Formats: sequence, structure tokens, C-alpha cells
Amino acid sequence: MNDNVLHSQALQASYDQYHSYLLSQAFPEGSPLHPAYPTGHGVVGGACIALLKFFFDGNYVIPNPLVPTNDGLSLVPYTGQDRGRLTVNGELNKLAHNVSFGHGVHGGIHWRSDSDCSMLLGEAFAISVLQDKAHTYNEKFTIRFTKLDGTIATISNR
Repeated sequence: MNDNVLHSQALQASYDQYHSYLLSQAFPEGSPLHPAYPTGHGVVGGACIALLKFFFDGNYVIPNPLVPTNDGLSLVPYTGQDRGRLTVNGELNKLAHNVSFGHGVHGGIHWRSDSDCSMLLGEAFAISVLQDKAHTYNEKFTIRFTKLDGTIATISNR
């Protein structure tokens, strides 16, 4: 093992606090007993945004977007360079990413690839359910929406 690791101040500080040389966890109960893939939060995030994309116009540009103030007590206009180009799909994609990464990756219990692939798995599951459900409606329809990978999903009962 590299001496830089064995003699690092970070390793000693971690040992002094946790009385172990094992990597500490963000959660007091430690690492979960389940495998890293799939992430539950990633699957749910991907499925939920696919369902929302089915019902809402993903290309709709959000007018006058707002963001919270630093204290979280009020909202102020968003002033980023992409103001005026924020779409429903873009914001939903960010939401799924934040749900999955905020819990799993930043918590130290999942890999980035686990979260990315889990969101795709959840999306595929939701699309499958929507395709099956489409055949139960009497009214004929075809709905297309943009998936996480940029390709188009088509749900139709025609």
C-alpha cells in the first residue's frame, strides 16, 4: 500500500473519530446489505419522470423560473445563463438525477454508474407499464416523449 495513504492526516483523523480504519459512512447504520445496483431511488426517479413526461409537454419552456434564497424562506427570479431555455424535460431529468445521486452517491452507498443505470431501468419499466396500459383506453392516441438518453419513446394504442 502507498505510504501517502498509510501516513495521511485524513486516515488518522478518521481513525481518531470512528476508531476504525474502515471508510466511514454518511448513515449511522453503515453500508446497506443489498447490492449497489440497482439503486431504489434511481429506479423510482427514472420511473416517476417517465410518467410525468407522458402527461406533460416536455418541450414547454418554463416562464419566469424561481429559485430559493440562501435562507430558504422565499423565492427570487432565476438569473442563470440558461434562463429562458429551461424545459419541463430538462428539469425532470435533473430531478431524477438529484433524487438518485442525493441519496446513493453522495451518501457513499452507490456508484455513479449504479444511479445512472438505475434511472434508465426505472424509465424502461414505466414505459413498459404505459405501453400495456395504453391498450385499456378506448380513445386512440399516440404520445411521444424524450427519454433520458435523448431517444424518443412512443406510447400508442393505434
